[in-house]
Amino acid sequence: MKCKDCNSPNVVKNGFINGVQQYKCKDCGSKKKHADVPEQRPKVGMTLEEFREKHDVDYIVKHTLDKLDPNMIYEKNDIIKLTGLRPGYPGLTPTIENQKSYYGKVGSMMYFSHPKTIAELKEQAKLM
Repeated sequence: MKCKDCNSPNVVKNGFINGVQQYKCKDCGSKKKHADVPEQRPKVGMTLEEFREKHDVDYIVKHTLDKLDPNMIYEKNDIIKLTGLRPGYPGLTPTIENQKSYYGKVGSMMYFSHPKTIAELKEQAKLM
């Protein structure tokens, strides 16, 4: 960056004013916000995708299940932890239990994994 007044490259940071970085030229002493530095504005609001990632239970569960390691078996509590949502979050348990291709049962215990892994285990009669 160069000074707008004397074109010197000896410009250093000089604090913030109203959240905007200020600079000082070591050669001419000029103190200002330099135009060639992009103004940093705080982010306000969220995108639709960010909103869905935060609140849409169906999206969060499906996204979590799609990322499961096919070499691992998970219990329902593990899936809840992986979603990042608190246990008891409205709609979480029914949404997880609706994803039939991602789980199988042994007695009353539900085990989750990649759909191919679950299908193989059901075929071998390890899961129902």
